[in-house]
Amino acid sequence: MPKYMIGSDEQQAYLNDYNWNVKGYSFFEPGVVSTDHKFYSAFNVAKSFYQIYPEVFNLPYIAAAVGLNQEDVKARLKKMYDNRQIMLVKNSCVGVLGFGLYYWIVKLKEGLGEEQRQEFVDWMQNNDQICTGYAMDAGGDFDFFNGNHMRNLDNLLGGVLDKFRFRDEVAYVHICPVRRLVRESHVNQFDAKENFRKYFWSAEQKQKLLALQTAMDSYDLAIIEAINNTESVADMFDYDVLAKLSGLDAEEMKKDFVYLVEQTKLVIPMVYFNYRALGLKMHFYLVSMFQNTPTWRSEQICDELSLMPEFANIFDFADAHHNLMLSCYKEITDLDKIKAKLQSYGEIGEILEASSSRQLRRWTCRLDDENGLWEECVFTDDVLQDRTVNTGVICPACKEEK
Repeated sequence: MPKYMIGSDEQQAYLNDYNWNVKGYSFFEPGVVSTDHKFYSAFNVAKSFYQIYPEVFNLPYIAAAVGLNQEDVKARLKKMYDNRQIMLVKNSCVGVLGFGLYYWIVKLKEGLGEEQRQEFVDWMQNNDQICTGYAMDAGGDFDFFNGNHMRNLDNLLGGVLDKFRFRDEVAYVHICPVRRLVRESHVNQFDAKENFRKYFWSAEQKQKLLALQTAMDSYDLAIIEAINNTESVADMFDYDVLAKLSGLDAEEMKKDFVYLVEQTKLVIPMVYFNYRALGLKMHFYLVSMFQNTPTWRSEQICDELSLMPEFANIFDFADAHHNLMLSCYKEITDLDKIKAKLQSYGEIGEILEASSSRQLRRWTCRLDDENGLWEECVFTDDVLQDRTVNTGVICPACKEEK
C-alpha cells in the first residue's frame, strides 16, 4: 500500500510500541482524511448536483436493474427528491477518524404539555452539535434518541447535554456510547459482522408499504434499492457525468472513491429513505441486558438480530445502562413478532419502547422541510470552548441563563 494512502502501515506503526494495541477511538489521527480530500471528489460532486441532475447516478445500470427506460428513472429520481422522499447522504466511520460516537436517551417527566415538549424539539433541531435526532411521540417509554460524533466527552456534556439535562422537566438523560454501528437507515454499516453496505427491507414491509400509500410505487422503491445495493460503488454513479459537471478526471474519481469505500471502509454513500414523507412512524426498542451477560454473548445476540431485515436501525452500545437500540416501521412491521423475538432471549432484562413520527437530522443533514432547511448540513464541535466555565442551564426556547 502506498505510504500516502489512508491507513497505511506507516501511519499505524506506533501501535507496535505497546504490549496491547491502544483501545478506544482514534485509530487514525483526527482529520487524517478531510471531507475535501480528493478521495471524496466523486461523492462531493454528486452531492452538489444530484438535486438538479439525477443523471449523476448510473442511469443505465439502474434502468436495467428495475426494468425501466433511463428517462423514466431520471424523472422518478427527480420526483422523489422534490417530494423530499429521498436524500443522497454518506455515513463516515467516525470511530476511526478521531471521534467518539455518542447517542443519548432523554426521558421527560410525565404530564408535560405539547408546548413544553415542542420547546425541546425545536432546540434539538437547531443545535448544530447534534448530528442525528429522533423526537418520540408522547406516551412512549422515552422521549428523544439523539446522537453526536464528538472529539471528546466533555464537548458532548458542555456543548449539548448540560444545556438542558438539569431542567425540572427532564427525568433523566442516559449516554450510550456506540460500540458498533451495525445498521443505519436500512444499510449495513462498518461494524456489521457481514454484508457490508447491504440494503435491507423485508418483503412483508415492502408489500404493506405499497398498499398503505400512493406517493411511491414499486419502481420507486426498486430504484432506491438498486442504487444502495450496487456490488461496487463503481456502479453507483456515472463518473463521466461527474467529470462533465466538475472538470475532474472520471477514472481518477472512480478509482479514488472505490478505494475510499471498499478498501478503507471509511465511508458509505447511500440514498436515505425519508419515512416521515410517507406518514410512517419509526418504532424503537431500547434493550437492556442483565449486567452479568458476557460481552461476547451480547455481541452474538446483536449479530443474530441483524439477520432480521425488518430492522432499519441497529445500534450496539458500550459502557451504558442500555445495550441495544433497534427500530422498525410501526405501520408495516409485525411488532408482536419483533417483541416476541426479543423476549425469547433470557439475557434481556428490560425492553423500553417509543414511536417517532419525526426524525430531526440524520448525520448532520436536516430533515425539516417545512422551514426550508431540508438537507442543510451544519455541524459544530467546539474544541476551543472552556469547559471549566459554568455557563448555567440554558432555556431551549429563549437561550437565556436560568
